[in-house]
Amino acid sequence: MPKIIVLYILKQVSKTIFVTFLILFGILFLNESIQFLEKASRGELYPELLVLVLLFSFPSLLEVAIPISVFLGVLISIYNLNKTNEISFAYQVGLGLRGLIFISVIPAIFLSIFVAFNSFYLVPLSNSNLSFLSDTQKFSDTFKLMGEGKINKIPDLDGVFYADNASDRGFQDVFANFNSNDTDLVINASEVLGKSAEEGMNKLVFEDGNMLVPSDQGYMDLGFKELSFLFPKKIKPIEKKLELMTLSSLIANEKDLLQTGEILKRLSMALMLIVSVLLAVPLSLRMANNGRFALILIGLVIFLSYYGLAIGQKAFVSEAIFTPTQIFLLVHSIYLSMAFLFFSLERTAIDLGSVITTKFSKNRILQLFVLMILVCLLFNFIYLGGVK
Repeated sequence: MPKIIVLYILKQVSKTIFVTFLILFGILFLNESIQFLEKASRGELYPELLVLVLLFSFPSLLEVAIPISVFLGVLISIYNLNKTNEISFAYQVGLGLRGLIFISVIPAIFLSIFVAFNSFYLVPLSNSNLSFLSDTQKFSDTFKLMGEGKINKIPDLDGVFYADNASDRGFQDVFANFNSNDTDLVINASEVLGKSAEEGMNKLVFEDGNMLVPSDQGYMDLGFKELSFLFPKKIKPIEKKLELMTLSSLIANEKDLLQTGEILKRLSMALMLIVSVLLAVPLSLRMANNGRFALILIGLVIFLSYYGLAIGQKAFVSEAIFTPTQIFLLVHSIYLSMAFLFFSLERTAIDLGSVITTKFSKNRILQLFVLMILVCLLFNFIYLGGVK
């Protein structure tokens, strides 16, 4: 087998995977950015944290983009090579279907190692940081998200305030009411600022105003240049969610079925890349006569059902339908069997048009069987999407 042929095919497959990844990741990142921008505009996310939140969302996006890119990249690259008769030339010089699969699986192996590292370490760490940003957001950040022209509640001080205007520093022309030691305090001030004071404390500062304090003779009107309220920060403890646990944490409690299922689910993300290549190569060759659109459509039906079952394993475990090992082996064995089925059809083209136009084709039963599997897998994918 000429080395130049191997390197050429490897280059074409790798290049197509990379281009597909750039397109898919760009689409996913754009969609994620729009969602976070909408949250920031609604006051649910502090704008200065937007870039940091987007950076921490990268590992989760990679977990989606890489598997799909590998499958579609191999599917499209083999189709293109077949259409230009380069596959036929490779066969003539000694490269068979097994060799073609072996070459195509090389980039998938390296990417599967990265996906495993990403799933077991980068995703949990990024999720933990995102949770930390959400749970320990400074009072000064939360304060700036409060709005002008509306009543803003401050539960820490059992009070509210209303401001006519807002500035980069805080709010202006403020009216506030606080319940302090069973006493209602009414405050008018030109400006109010929210700050983080010493460690563990927050500060609310009113500037240039007056405070009405109830007394036995009525209300005392006290003027002030600066009036401060100190109160402790409230930091929510980070919950021990499975999504936040790294491999070492999961292994420490492996006897828990849900944690075992989480380990196998993350392993599935890496194993799926290898199995998807075993599916993509023979599928692309067998369905070459159906056109690129039909090939990609059928390929996506198969892959998305596979992806849905792989990430939805915990639904079967939590409902006590299967053990984690059983559902792990079942999901991957289904698609490995399908890959071997396509591989065994080395000289048989799957022509979807013949299912309709040919009544008594020798391959009709086999084609209908394959289509029935695809429909069932699509149904499972939709069902699992509803379960999650």
